[in-house]
Amino acid sequence: MGFNARTIVGDLSIANQQMVEIARALTVEAKAVIFDEPTASLTDTEKSVLFDVIADLKAQGVGIIYISHRMEEIFKITDRISVLRDGEYRGTLNTAETNEDEITQMMIGRSLDLSRNSAPVKTGEVALRVEGLSCGHLFQEATFEVREGEVLGFYGLVGAGRTEIAETLFGLRTPTAGRIFLKGEEVRINSPIEAIAKGISLVPENRKEQGLVLGMSCRDNITLPQVSDLRAGPFVAEGSEIAIYDQYRDRLSIKSPSWRTTVGNLSGGNQQKIVIGKWLSMRPEVLIVDEPTRGIDVGSKAEIHNLLRDLAKQGYAVIVISSEMPEVLHVSDRIMAMYRGRIMREFTAAEVTEDSLIQAISGMSNEAA
Repeated sequence: MGFNARTIVGDLSIANQQMVEIARALTVEAKAVIFDEPTASLTDTEKSVLFDVIADLKAQGVGIIYISHRMEEIFKITDRISVLRDGEYRGTLNTAETNEDEITQMMIGRSLDLSRNSAPVKTGEVALRVEGLSCGHLFQEATFEVREGEVLGFYGLVGAGRTEIAETLFGLRTPTAGRIFLKGEEVRINSPIEAIAKGISLVPENRKEQGLVLGMSCRDNITLPQVSDLRAGPFVAEGSEIAIYDQYRDRLSIKSPSWRTTVGNLSGGNQQKIVIGKWLSMRPEVLIVDEPTRGIDVGSKAEIHNLLRDLAKQGYAVIVISSEMPEVLHVSDRIMAMYRGRIMREFTAAEVTEDSLIQAISGMSNEAA
């Protein structure tokens, strides 16, 4: 797996943590193994290893239950597909006798629009400009800009440096070189508090560990960054908190029985909307969303894609980081392709092709961004 066996698991990347968890499950002689979203953080190479392991287990007579929202994986490795919607069983089909559209309709009751985004957009002024930004060995000489009304996508393999750029812009990492400009003014960002104050918000890739307090209510999660501004004397003004929650519940179509509901009891899609609502409530100039639809169902995925496009239409400068090619093609106006810590190429939505994007993120392109 490419790391020392004595390494503390908490010090590993999310992808390597996932591989350790999978390896642990395989150490017992199980008659059945359940895989729940096992590839959410894995590279293509790691996925290939996992699928070989699953094939070997099947050959040994082990029963496999594979839970995933990724259609291409479901159709690649399964024999039968059982569909659930809103907690109810919707039926089982033989994989060889069905297709993605039929399964999608069973899951959400309608077809999805997964067409590529190629329509020209009307953008405003440059909201964020980065020149030669570096952070040690994590990424080097990143130069790009994002305008108001635009979705800028970052695409690359796990470990390419996409998340690290976002964390540096949000003040979680200290850059070793480069300059950051907001609305034309050079800024230094040394902490998330400074980033938020300057109008940058980050929806992190791991919502359960980095974006939410799972034991707190929906209301408290959404208002957490601004709780100090909602005080009424020594107490928090509950009415103001509820009003903010109601606003973003309606705006983002969050499905929750009540503002009192513990956020850990919500579906993945609604949890992600809570995180997005939390940062939108801070009225950012730049919204960075890292892996916006990881581990959520196809219906919620489509809602979040539409939400990101709508936010751009409202004038937000949106940066989307994704390891899913259909996603980055669907939502982005421009795409920055990364490989081993460097931006290899910049594509417009109209000119990008799947082949050129794959070449760029595999280090096969010599054309600099």
